[in-house]
Amino acid sequence: MRLIPLFVGLTLFAGCSNAPITVPLQDFDVPIATIQSGQALFTKQNFNRPPIPLSAVALEGSLTYQQGNVSLRFYAAEEEPCTPTSGVYLCNTANPKIEQAGNADFQSGATQPLRLSGDKLTRGINNGSLWIGVKLESGIATAGTLEFRNMVAKVALIP
Repeated sequence: MRLIPLFVGLTLFAGCSNAPITVPLQDFDVPIATIQSGQALFTKQNFNRPPIPLSAVALEGSLTYQQGNVSLRFYAAEEEPCTPTSGVYLCNTANPKIEQAGNADFQSGATQPLRLSGDKLTRGINNGSLWIGVKLESGIATAGTLEFRNMVAKVALIP
């Protein structure tokens, strides 16, 4: 009789070990004029580090840019991606500290869903230190702001 409650408890615990959890990031803005150099502009993210290691992360949210048609490429780093210049992190993307994490295309509207993923993104969430970079891939963008909203890292626990 004692084995039945123990079995049920262990089964529930094992099932929960693969349950998805989320880590919200604070909203942030990036002035588009700062990413005109052909390099990626990085910003340090603010969030509460998860209490346990996580296996895979997909960062999801929305990105708004009201000023034109541009294509952007996104990067992730789990540590300071390069040396800042005048307090700004403009980094060469051919850097082993960073990896490509996703893309966004503003040809079809001012607000786009954004989904980023990668090993450095996952390790950054686990370490409590994540840097997100953005680089202008095509288009002309000299004014306006990229608005990152409702960014949530959706993760699965290591079984």
